[in-house]
Amino acid sequence: MKPFAYSLAILIGLTSINADALTKAAKKKVKKPRSQKSTQVVPAYAIAIGYPTITVALNAVQERSDVVPKSNSRPFGWQDRSGPWYVAKEGNNIEWAFTEGGHYAHPSVVKRMIDVGSKDHVYVDMAYRCASPVMANCDQLLSELKEVNLFIRKVYQKKYIVTNDGTPAWSGVDSLE
Repeated sequence: MKPFAYSLAILIGLTSINADALTKAAKKKVKKPRSQKSTQVVPAYAIAIGYPTITVALNAVQERSDVVPKSNSRPFGWQDRSGPWYVAKEGNNIEWAFTEGGHYAHPSVVKRMIDVGSKDHVYVDMAYRCASPVMANCDQLLSELKEVNLFIRKVYQKKYIVTNDGTPAWSGVDSLE
């Protein structure tokens, strides 16, 4: 009987060892997958107002030494549209435009980045905030801004997009200032 007891003890021991090994192997297989490191693609420049209110933005822009008031007080490309503005340039490509008293959509701010690159791109990005008490005035301002941005694209694309005979594809104005 003793040999049978020893054999049974050994068999139970081996079974528990195998059970432990199988459990550990199963745990290894069921390991949570490693979270892959994700990289968010951020555009080279994301345009945003960056200030909590229009008044704070105006005061901050006027106090900055790297922002220069524009002499003609009209947003770039703003051909025959009316309204008093305070306009300032930040660097080469960024323009701030604030409506002043008497403008139909006052108070409002527009920040645009106008990047005219090589033959393959004309990029206009814009952020705006309108606090006019009449929402229709804000809608009108946004509509005008979209028209002006399209106009800017067309004027600059004229330099790059030509027909087969070499003439510009668009025959509109040549300058926006």
